[in-house]
Amino acid sequence: MRRSTKKYIASAAGIGAVAIGLPVVATAPAYAADRCEKAAVEYSLDGGQTWTSGGRMDGPKADKVAKIQVRLKNEVKNSCEYAVSLASYSAEGPTWSSSGKQAFLGWDTTKLNKQTKLATLDVSEFAPKCYGQIDLYGNGKKYDGVEKPLPHYPDAPFPKDLITAWNGGEKCETPPTTPPATTPPATTAPATTAPPTSATTAPATSKPPTSTSASPSASTSKPPTSSAPVPTSTDTQAPVGQPEVPPTTETAPPALADTGGDSNAPVVIGVSAGVLLVGGAGALLWSRRRNNGATPA
Repeated sequence: MRRSTKKYIASAAGIGAVAIGLPVVATAPAYAADRCEKAAVEYSLDGGQTWTSGGRMDGPKADKVAKIQVRLKNEVKNSCEYAVSLASYSAEGPTWSSSGKQAFLGWDTTKLNKQTKLATLDVSEFAPKCYGQIDLYGNGKKYDGVEKPLPHYPDAPFPKDLITAWNGGEKCETPPTTPPATTPPATTAPATTAPPTSATTAPATSKPPTSTSASPSASTSKPPTSSAPVPTSTDTQAPVGQPEVPPTTETAPPALADTGGDSNAPVVIGVSAGVLLVGGAGALLWSRRRNNGATPA
């Protein structure tokens, strides 16, 4: 009977250990890598009163678009970051097709994430004074002609990842340049002597008879002009931005993976383990009572 009692005790201890370990194993988190996706953004030109995601903002003046608020429109995953930048350029014309040679004036950049969903970008001190271009785009690269290429019509529609853009401005007023008023020195013409006149009189000559018939006159009519309208050139459509930006990080830190079970699974497993634990304790108690009541062999 002593051997039987020891066997029951070992069994009960094993059952209890299994019962205690089951909830820990069942509730252990499964980790998996999670990818960062593109994020939807929108911007405001009036200090956050109204928001939009339009791909062009050619209506306002340069000082109006030189300070822009940007924000993430939807929720993003933990530790996924998104760079947004605002750059200012001078140009030779008020439209994309007439912008000509552009020059980098300045920029501002920020990063948005789950904790920082809103930011203000300000290039007011770099705003173009005359014709210019201002771009809001979704990366942290500087398109200044050194780090990255400058925008140039028609073969370089930079920056990439464009959110929205502005072309406009007015021609710079330049003071008129007039040459200094100078009076040329007066010149005296040399005196000329009249040729001597001949004392002899030339014999009179009779004029040739004139024809009474009128000679045909040259045509004075102008060639007919074409009535077709003269074609006018139209501006090539400027680049239109998209209201989303790519992440600066491709993969977020490990997150809890979905194992397919529901949230009640740990509770059910824990209850089952408790039942097993109670059963093991009962078996141990029953073994002790039987051992106490038995007669020695």
